[in-house]
Amino acid sequence: MIDKIDKKIIELLMDDSRITNVQIAQKIKRSESTVRQRMTKLVERGIIKRFSIMINPIAFGYNTEAFVGINTNPSKLLKVIKSLKKIDDIVSISTTTGDYMILCKIWAEDGVHLSDIVDKVEDIDGILEVLPSIIQEKHKE
Repeated sequence: MIDKIDKKIIELLMDDSRITNVQIAQKIKRSESTVRQRMTKLVERGIIKRFSIMINPIAFGYNTEAFVGINTNPSKLLKVIKSLKKIDDIVSISTTTGDYMILCKIWAEDGVHLSDIVDKVEDIDGILEVLPSIIQEKHKE
C-alpha cells in the first residue's frame, strides 16, 4: 500500500519523468533525502517499474496509430502472442476480457503500411479475427 506522499511522488513522476528529487521535495515539502529513500523503496517494491519517456510517433514517421482487436483459438493464444511480439510496428500487446482476446496498439506510416501490418497479423496461425480501429484523436494519454 502507498500513502499520500508516495502517491504525490508518483503523480509528479508520471507528469514529468525528468523531474529531479530536489524539485519533487520542494513540491511535496519534504527533504530530498526523504524523496530519494521513498523512490528507492517504490522501485524495490515494484510499484515503480521503470522511468520512461513518451515519444511523439509522428517524429519517427508514424502518422497512423491503431488499436487492433484480435480473437484467436484459445489453445494457440500463447503461440499467437509470441508471433505478435516479432512484429516491430506493434508497440503494445495485452490480453483482455470483452470483445477481443488480445488488444494491440500499432504505429504505422500510413493506411497502406497499417494494412500491411494487419495482413501480417492475419497470417499468424491460430488467429480467427482481426479488427483494426484507427485512432482519430487522443484526448488523454
